[in-house]
Amino acid sequence: MTEAELQLETASLAPEITTDRSQDSYGRFIIEPLTQGFGVTLGNAIRRVLLNSLPGVAITAVRIEGAQHEYSTLPHVREDMVDFLLNVKDIRIQSITGRPGTMRLDVSGKEGEITAGDIQRHGDYTIVNPNLVLLNADSKDAQLSVEFTVEQGTGFRAAETSVEDPIGILPVDAIFTPIRRANFEVEATRVGQVTDFDRLVLEVWTDGTITPEDAVRKGTQIIIDQLQPFASLGEPAALPGGQQSGLSIPPSLSAITIEDLHLSTRTQNSLRRGNLATVGHVLEKSAAELLELRNFGEQSLNELVQRLREMGVAIPEDDEDRAWRRVPLATLVPSAEGTVGAGAEQGADGDADESNGRSVFSMGPDEDVSEVDLTHYSRRSFAPDDEDEE
Repeated sequence: MTEAELQLETASLAPEITTDRSQDSYGRFIIEPLTQGFGVTLGNAIRRVLLNSLPGVAITAVRIEGAQHEYSTLPHVREDMVDFLLNVKDIRIQSITGRPGTMRLDVSGKEGEITAGDIQRHGDYTIVNPNLVLLNADSKDAQLSVEFTVEQGTGFRAAETSVEDPIGILPVDAIFTPIRRANFEVEATRVGQVTDFDRLVLEVWTDGTITPEDAVRKGTQIIIDQLQPFASLGEPAALPGGQQSGLSIPPSLSAITIEDLHLSTRTQNSLRRGNLATVGHVLEKSAAELLELRNFGEQSLNELVQRLREMGVAIPEDDEDRAWRRVPLATLVPSAEGTVGAGAEQGADGDADESNGRSVFSMGPDEDVSEVDLTHYSRRSFAPDDEDEE
């Protein structure tokens, strides 16, 4: 084999990723072979993103009943306020929705260790280290009522005191990043007779709120998203709002929120967990993609399909191969423009559309007009602070 043929063969080698060790909070990954120099390039980029850019959830403030500042004392408790706040900083929280919220700790008549597991359960948050000791009560007369403010962020944020905060709010240093440590090494490896390849060894330690595999996957996706504008340099700009090419969703449909469909609580929560806040977001997905959502099964799909059919989406009945489930639901929307309000717009012949507040979708210039009443669907914006009904 000539030198030119050898170089061409080695240049076409695709790196392989091997999971050498994998635990709940530790992972060791080996990537090889890499072109010489790319071991440091990729390893450094992934490590920096893992440490600084992954989102996480942390407690940012504490309100303790009877405590006005961080130098207050807690009766019948061994720890002082500073020790308690330091322990609170170590609570690791896993969020389902990613929304800010509060958690409560109410203790009365308990002697001994007070742990993170004593915090009242919350539907949006899960404490992954419930055995963390927060306080030690030396008497059953100890009474404690604490409210924790939980937020989502990236990296580290130092405690900030604002003059607008009410008295009794104690800020806490927030460690949002779920990564405890990240390290990489670059070793020499060979492919056949070529010895100038890199072997990247990546080690990741997490706090338990995310697995090492998911951390590396999300970290590399962030890098890809940041590099995407460079990859499309000089190409036509993408469609606004992330719409797919060829998908046409009438504004009168896309603006309707999930809450306005009056779905069951289980179906509504599944869509919200999937970041599907409006009908427009739902129509960009296929039925097969919707079924991959957590707690979203056939019953939820049938309920959603029934609502969409009532709104004019031409979803066919299931056949043997269920071909419609593999395409975005937006392709089943009649290609037309919706008009809302009587006389809001005029047609090509100058006559005003008298729809009495209904949205009218025309299937085509030579076909009958089918009317879909959307007036009972409000067009309010999605409120992320709405509480679940469950």
